[in-house]
Amino acid sequence: MNRHVAAATAALSILFLGACSRRKEPPPITPAEVEIATRSAESWLSEEPVRLLRDYVRIDTSLDQGEEKGTEFLRRFFECEGIQTEVICPRPRRCNIFARIPGRRREGALLLLNHVDVAPAFLTLWKVAPPFEGRIKAGYLYGRGVYDMKSIAIAQALAMSNLKRHGIVPASDVLFLGEADEEVGQQLGSRWLLAHRPELFSGVAQVLNEGGVVELLLREPRYWGIETVQSGYATAELEAPTPQALAALADRWRKLNSPVVLPHPQVVEGFRLLANHLVSPLTDPLRHLDRVRRHPAELAILPDRYGSFLEARAFWSSPFRVRPEPAGLYRIVLVVSTPPGMPPERYFDPILADARSQGMAVIQPFSGGTTAASPYPTPFTEMLRRVTEGRFPGVPFGPLPTSGSFSTSMLFRQRGFATYGFSPIPMNITDTSRRHRNDERIYLPDFLAGVRLLRDVLEEFALRPGG
Repeated sequence: MNRHVAAATAALSILFLGACSRRKEPPPITPAEVEIATRSAESWLSEEPVRLLRDYVRIDTSLDQGEEKGTEFLRRFFECEGIQTEVICPRPRRCNIFARIPGRRREGALLLLNHVDVAPAFLTLWKVAPPFEGRIKAGYLYGRGVYDMKSIAIAQALAMSNLKRHGIVPASDVLFLGEADEEVGQQLGSRWLLAHRPELFSGVAQVLNEGGVVELLLREPRYWGIETVQSGYATAELEAPTPQALAALADRWRKLNSPVVLPHPQVVEGFRLLANHLVSPLTDPLRHLDRVRRHPAELAILPDRYGSFLEARAFWSSPFRVRPEPAGLYRIVLVVSTPPGMPPERYFDPILADARSQGMAVIQPFSGGTTAASPYPTPFTEMLRRVTEGRFPGVPFGPLPTSGSFSTSMLFRQRGFATYGFSPIPMNITDTSRRHRNDERIYLPDFLAGVRLLRDVLEEFALRPGG
């Protein structure tokens, strides 16, 4: 998940934390929680999933190092399991890994998608443990990429090995893609493979990727959101000699001249699911989007992460210094979000043109293009719901749109692949907010629960691919 996801996640987390803060007293710590917190690292590492994740996290796959060593780690695992693999490196050290369990037919295949690269990590800012040590402490595994998204990659790899170990030949192929360059650039992973190796994706009917939202409150899941659609996304940093010039640009483009659109049916359903777990004043507007879109005052106060599914929105950071005085330079971050079907370039390009006309530098402009929705519900998503409810009975399950970020799910949807963001690992809000930040961590009982859930999903797909 790219670097702008953290901002949206943190904002959502703060909202939930505000709702939690009204509790007068925390619940008592249970004996099971004490056992988890005091369990030794050696004991945790006796479990294969934890050991694999710790070893994978210890491999630095950030931009400077590339993904080559990470793909080699995964290749060794798959080949030991008798699963055919191919490592594909568009550039030196920038590598993807592709694995396949052949089914009785190629058509109807399932692609398990993850990324090998991780966000940058600054050693001096990590307090609990160095980012690539893989330290286990109080039931948590710390490390850059431990959640985003090496834990899901290990869960996917183990789910495939489970089929192989039990001699299960799936009805359709099961594929694994650990891609390069997802966090920064998005040029050498799925985008490159779709353009240069399209035969790899022959027969793929559905893709599972990151992007699902599973929210825990006091260790209990409140809902299980599967991402079926994202808002359009474009971003850049703009640079100028003074913060005043950047602030003036932001003021000129704070409100975009955008039509208000009908919300996509999956947005309506997803926001109703989310409304049941949000605090006022958001609950009522999210349940009545058709009313909100017809009332400008209500629409104006809807946060961008929701409003961007009704109209184009521009988010501006505060100006910040990037070079010390006396030759000071300042930057500002721009993110343009648009409803599905509306190209973000329509609003993004004129802002960049205005910035350039003022003598500003445009740093790393990027646009994910027009977004589309994957079909929902389908026999495949119903299978996901049924298996998830088997592990977590009574937890609401449904589509949950995401905004303010880019994932390669967009690329696959744009090419007609039914792609779903599905996280099998339930995460506490205090942990999801650490993605791309310091001391990223995962709670090991939640990770193991996710490994079991994805194993069940893949078994069900292999034996009943039509749902």
